[in-house]
Amino acid sequence: MRSGKLTAVLAVLMAISLLTPDVALAAKSEIGQLEDQLADVRAQAEKAGEAYSEAYWVLDKTNASIAQSDKELAQLKEELAVASASLSERAVEMYRSGSVDYLMLLFSAETLDEMLMRLEYVQRLGLQDAETIAHVKTLQGEINEKRSQVLELQETQADEAAKLKKKSDALQDKLADIQADYDALQAKLDAARKATNQPASAKPGANGMVFPVKGAYTYTDTWGAARSGGRSHQGTDIMASHGTPLVAVMSGTIRSKSNTLGGLTIWLTADNGWAFYYAHLNGYAKTSGRVSAGEVIGYVGSTGNASASAPHCHFEIHPNGGSAVNPYPYLKAME
Repeated sequence: MRSGKLTAVLAVLMAISLLTPDVALAAKSEIGQLEDQLADVRAQAEKAGEAYSEAYWVLDKTNASIAQSDKELAQLKEELAVASASLSERAVEMYRSGSVDYLMLLFSAETLDEMLMRLEYVQRLGLQDAETIAHVKTLQGEINEKRSQVLELQETQADEAAKLKKKSDALQDKLADIQADYDALQAKLDAARKATNQPASAKPGANGMVFPVKGAYTYTDTWGAARSGGRSHQGTDIMASHGTPLVAVMSGTIRSKSNTLGGLTIWLTADNGWAFYYAHLNGYAKTSGRVSAGEVIGYVGSTGNASASAPHCHFEIHPNGGSAVNPYPYLKAME
C-alpha cells in the first residue's frame, strides 16, 4: 500500500512540476502572440500608406519645382528689366541726337584715320544695339517658356493634390481602425506583461532607442528630397493619425517651442548627448523637463507648414547634438 501511495504522490508531484513551466510558457506564448499581432497591425499600416506616401512626395516635389521655377522666372524678369532699360536709354540717346546721320558722321572726318575710327565706333554701336535687342528677345522667349512650365506644374499640382486628398482620407480611415486595434492589443500586452512581472513600458530597440510613434504609422526614406525654398529634407516624415502619441526616444530632457515651418515642436536632448527633433505636433503631453524613454511627450498633428490632410511627425536625429543624419535606418532598427 505504501508503495502504491508513494507512486501516486510522485506522479502528482511530477505532474505539478511539469505544469508550472507550461503555465509560464503559455504566458510567454500569449505575449509573443500579442507582439506578433502588433507587428501585423504595423505591417497593415505600412501597406496602407505606400500609395499615399508616393503621392505625398510627388506633390511635395511638384511644389518644390514650382517654387524653383517661380524663382527662375523672377530672375529672368529682372534681367529683362535691365536689358530693356539699356535699350530704352539707347533709343533716347539716338532720339536726342536727331537719329545720327552715320554717313555725315563718316564723311565729315578730316582724315582717313579719323574716318576709320568713326567707322569702328558706328560698328560697335550697331553691334551693341543688335546684341541688346537679341538679348531682350531671348529673355522674353525664356520667360514665356518658364511661364508655361509653371502653369503646367500648377495643373499637375492640382491633380496630385486631388489624388492625395482621396488617398489621405482613405489612409486616415484605415489608420484610425488600425489604431483602435493597436490600442486594444497594447492594453492586453501590458496586462499580460504585468501578470508575468515584465515591464509594460515601451521596449527599447537598437542603441536603446524607443520608436517615437506609439501606434499605427507609415514612413519611407525621403532623406535629401528637394523641398521648397531650395531646402532638402533633413529627416523622416512618420505618417500617423491626428493625436497618435509621440514618445521620448531615449531618456533625457525636453524643451518645446514653435516656429513657422515646424509648428509645435520638441527638442529632446538624451543623456548620451544625442538630440532628437519632433515637428508638426498637434499638442504637448509635456513641454519641458526630464523624461524617460517611452514616455509620451506629444501628439501627431499638422501644425506649421504641414498639410492638414497629411498629419505626420517630422523626426530628426542629431548624433552628439551635431548635424542631422538620416533617421531611416535608425527607425527601422527601433521597430
